[in-house]
Amino acid sequence: MGAGYSDFDDGSGGRRPLTWLYPLLAIFVLVLALLQTLPLVLPIGPMYWDVLIYYDAIGRIAHGQWPARDFFAPVGPLEYFLAAFSDRLFPQANPVLLTQWIWLPITAPVMALILWDVVKRSGKLAFWLLVPWMLFTALPFTVIEFYPYPGTDAFGIYNRHGAHLLYLTVAAVLFVRSPVIQTIVLSVLVLGLAFCKITAFLAAGPILLFGLVLGRIRVSTAIATALICVGVAGVAELTTGLVSLYIRDIVRLAMENTDALLPRFLTATSQHFDVMGAGGVLAIVLLAAAFAGHKAAGGRPQAKGIARWGDADWFWVGLLLVCGLFYETQNTGSHAFILIWPALLAILLRPIASYGRYGPAILVLIGFAALPTVSTVIHKAARTAAVAPGYIHLDAPDLGPLGQVSAKPVFVEQAERMRGIYATHRDTYQAIADTEALPSFLMFSDPDYQYMLLQEMQVATVAIRALEKSSGRRFKSVLNLDFANPFPYLLGIRGAEYVPIGADPYRAVPELQERTRLAVANTDLVLVPVCPVQHARKLLLEHYASALTGHTRISLTPCYDAFVLPEKTLIIS
Repeated sequence: MGAGYSDFDDGSGGRRPLTWLYPLLAIFVLVLALLQTLPLVLPIGPMYWDVLIYYDAIGRIAHGQWPARDFFAPVGPLEYFLAAFSDRLFPQANPVLLTQWIWLPITAPVMALILWDVVKRSGKLAFWLLVPWMLFTALPFTVIEFYPYPGTDAFGIYNRHGAHLLYLTVAAVLFVRSPVIQTIVLSVLVLGLAFCKITAFLAAGPILLFGLVLGRIRVSTAIATALICVGVAGVAELTTGLVSLYIRDIVRLAMENTDALLPRFLTATSQHFDVMGAGGVLAIVLLAAAFAGHKAAGGRPQAKGIARWGDADWFWVGLLLVCGLFYETQNTGSHAFILIWPALLAILLRPIASYGRYGPAILVLIGFAALPTVSTVIHKAARTAAVAPGYIHLDAPDLGPLGQVSAKPVFVEQAERMRGIYATHRDTYQAIADTEALPSFLMFSDPDYQYMLLQEMQVATVAIRALEKSSGRRFKSVLNLDFANPFPYLLGIRGAEYVPIGADPYRAVPELQERTRLAVANTDLVLVPVCPVQHARKLLLEHYASALTGHTRISLTPCYDAFVLPEKTLIIS
């Protein structure tokens, strides 16, 4: 580009910005750490049970089980190891906050290194790279409205993690000059992306490839980064075997998700038409400005080959939109499009007059492309903070931090009403499940459903302990035939091995293997939630039915049946 993404020098570099940018980053991290030491209660939001998946993994890891090796996980193993590490440090943390911030030990140092390099040339650039990262890291809210009532968003937290890593990757490619710092940063980010969410890793591919082709990444840096990543992965494979197991799970998960790709692109585009539409038009206007001879919109005149023309505003805006769209097709509702902000920032930090008559249109289009994501997250955070004082706290002492939620009084009342109906009219919901339908398409987003789910987990936990006391036995392993299974964490016992966590039978439950069947057959306690009976729950019960023939089915609570394995029974075939 005329000025080039990495050629900013606004005269604000040197010592002055360093005196406040790093303390700002340090204070931010310390505040988030402090908040995790407090037993904060936050309003429950859509699909809160996504955080329960993490606590299933935390409970399993505490008993020596590893993702990919001992249980099938929907995303990369590093997600769950970081969650387990954070839980050890902050056992009282609110689950939504803990899971939102588990990547801070990695992303904060990476951001510090990026700032260290960038601030030497432009304090403004460094500051405005830091602020969006802090905003989207701190606030646990999606950019799509899954439910009209305010509450924290637990849906797809791992999707946000991938988006945050992609943001840092773009910043490192576009703005970091030092080969040493860029090698360190990209090595950490590539490994993080690969072991966080494979689709985030794939979305980063074109960014890294064109960064190399267009001269943003030196060949020596690319080779060093590749050697480091291969070396680390190789050591991990030789010492744990985890890498090959993880790749196996990726293949199995891909085989379970063979839907047509075009509908996903159409859905993601329609959901983010504000950003995609404005960003797409912006790329076209920037291309027009480049053809009109405005150097600020053109490629780098000092570069050679394709970079002389292609390393331009229009190209990076367009490429990042495509990469964000690809990631969003697999991860609806994440912060995918924050990755375009560095490219927009590069444009904003140049004199708008350098774009000639296209300048005003470019400025307006940048606003339309950037503001919806920011305003949506801030608006949701503000609404949630405003209503939280009037919400009712869940009374569930046996759930530990998982019970640190609150709900609107009307949702609490609705949960109690529906609980009675679900328990006394099981046949009705069985009939609905038999049609492969849900009582409501929004059931899993309904705060009253998520609130009731936790209430029943509390009742079931108490009932299990009472059963242990009355029978004189201690259950050693547990499985819950539902999407989320926090009972290994709640009961402090092993989860059934080789089963998937985040058990969506439509796309994340592989075909039953013999070792899985034997593991379930030897599980002491298998829980069957029935408030209400659902088609997904029915499918899970049918999936594992052949492993439960040696169990005795009992009514544990009005909302939970249980398959209990007779004491000292061991099934070997």
